[in-house]
Formats: sequence, structure tokens, C-alpha cells
Amino acid sequence: MRLSEAIKQLAVNAVDAESPIDLVIGEVTAVSPLSIRLNENHKLIIPEELLIWPKRLNKGEDDELKRGDSIMVLAMAGGQSFYIIDKL
Repeated sequence: MRLSEAIKQLAVNAVDAESPIDLVIGEVTAVSPLSIRLNENHKLIIPEELLIWPKRLNKGEDDELKRGDSIMVLAMAGGQSFYIIDKL
């Protein structure tokens, strides 16, 4: 799924659910399997099953995610979908 398609789908889902999308900063806590922690809730670890990210951030790519990386995340209200936009 292309980035533009994923953002469009998140927006459509937000409108359908009448809930906003939050833009938040997070940190990669592990890479295999991928998990992140959002800065607004340091206790909650979000597992790979709830994450979507661009292929260019996959392991083995030039811009792969590493433990400790700061990231920008689109978070659906309700906490069921999180899209990693990019590293900061």
C-alpha cells in the first residue's frame, strides 16, 4: 500500500468513525518484531500487529528502523491503527 493510499484510508476511517487522527511522536522499542512507544504514554508498548509502515523503513533497507529511533506516527483515536510516517 502506498503512503498516500494509507493516509487516505486512515482519513476515511476517521470520518466514518467520527474520530480524529492524532499526529504523535514515538520511539522504536524493538525491531524484530517491531514495537513502538508513544511519547504521550510511555507505559504502553504498541505491537507490530497494530502498526503500518512504509517499505523503505523495513529491515535491510537504507533507511531501516532501529531501536531508539524517534518516529512520527498517525494514531487513530481508539488505538487500533498506527501508521509510522517517518523517522525524525
